Amino acid sequence: MFGNGSISQGFPRFFVPIRTELGLTSAQMSLVFSLARAEGSAGGPLVGWAVDRYGARPMILAGGLMAGIGTILLSRADSYWELLVLFSGIISLGKSAGFGQTLMAAVNQWFIRRRSVAMSTLMTAFAGGGAFVVLLLNLGIQQIGWRDTLLWTGVFIVAATLPAAFFIRSRPEDMGLLPDGDAPDVTSGATGSGGRGSRGSGDVSFSFRQAIATRTYWLIMVGAILRVSVTNGMLVHVFPIMTLRGISENEAAAWVAAMFFLGIPLRFIMGVTSGKFRGNVLLAIGMVIGAVGMGGLWIGPGVVGLLLFVVGIAIVEGITSVNWLMLSDYYGRARFATLMGFMSLFMNVGMFISPYASGLVFDRTGSYYWVLAVFTPLYIVSAVAFLFATRPNPPASTRRRWIGTEAGTPVPSPGGADD
Repeated sequence: MFGNGSISQGFPRFFVPIRTELGLTSAQMSLVFSLARAEGSAGGPLVGWAVDRYGARPMILAGGLMAGIGTILLSRADSYWELLVLFSGIISLGKSAGFGQTLMAAVNQWFIRRRSVAMSTLMTAFAGGGAFVVLLLNLGIQQIGWRDTLLWTGVFIVAATLPAAFFIRSRPEDMGLLPDGDAPDVTSGATGSGGRGSRGSGDVSFSFRQAIATRTYWLIMVGAILRVSVTNGMLVHVFPIMTLRGISENEAAAWVAAMFFLGIPLRFIMGVTSGKFRGNVLLAIGMVIGAVGMGGLWIGPGVVGLLLFVVGIAIVEGITSVNWLMLSDYYGRARFATLMGFMSLFMNVGMFISPYASGLVFDRTGSYYWVLAVFTPLYIVSAVAFLFATRPNPPASTRRRWIGTEAGTPVPSPGGADD
């Protein structure tokens, strides 16, 4: 909660004070965020492969320490190049390795039947970071300045990383267990408490090559690219956007915190109930509502426009857990981190372009009007992509394994390590 809240959702709060003290343009500040996403684009697949190969535990330790120490060093940055290297390089690499997809991959390894509850709880913690940490950072900037606020943020990240890395185990198999806490049944090869009833859609197993050969995977990717590109581009610039509307920085922090606060119950509810509804339909509806909210910030009057925006983006953020639950449900847990990392390679390209392009537009026009005019319909395109991302047929090896299990003779999956 704290690591993601301070780096992902909270760092835009530093946009204006850092830009003012270092004498930077909006495009230069935007480039800092964009390069951070470019680093995630390059590192995402490697992080995913490393998590699947070596487990989440060592990645959490190394990444958390890197992000925390990098934030401490950033508090003393005096030049634009230091800002680029520390935030766009060290801190962002640490976040990619220690938080986000690594934590989701760990949860995905531990749960099948209860995956929706477990993943939704984690994603709710991410939203909680935006709701509570943004207010803490705002208070810190007001009371002790942005430099000391960054210093203590880094200290807290390190302090949270050490016990987390000590207690977390990468996979239940490392402790002689199966997902959901089931005990192995050596006589049948089935789970002890769950038995045959625990097998379901979550037990499907695509290899990496099998997954990327499906049309559904690429539709999910298109929907996710547009979702995160628009949302990230807007969140990077949300404080200057609100300032242009005559809102003080304290009031803007309250609006942004309210947006993430609404996302807390939404992420949990959406994630837990996703198994009862079609995830692709939930995502499509969420993106349409997000378009309405973005339109409110674009052309909505006064408080009404801000309310539409806060509710709309809260729903977009709240639906995020469904995106990754659907990926896990469709393709299984064996290559989840790798599939997520490969998807992030393309997602972060969009997340690189959107903040930087928004900053350039503002520097040239003095307004975010055309930025929001483009962002609003992109949510609709995302909705269409998600709507057509239906469940793919399971690979032949999985179908043979199910048939063999039902007949009482488990059939091993052919193909070796890549499966």
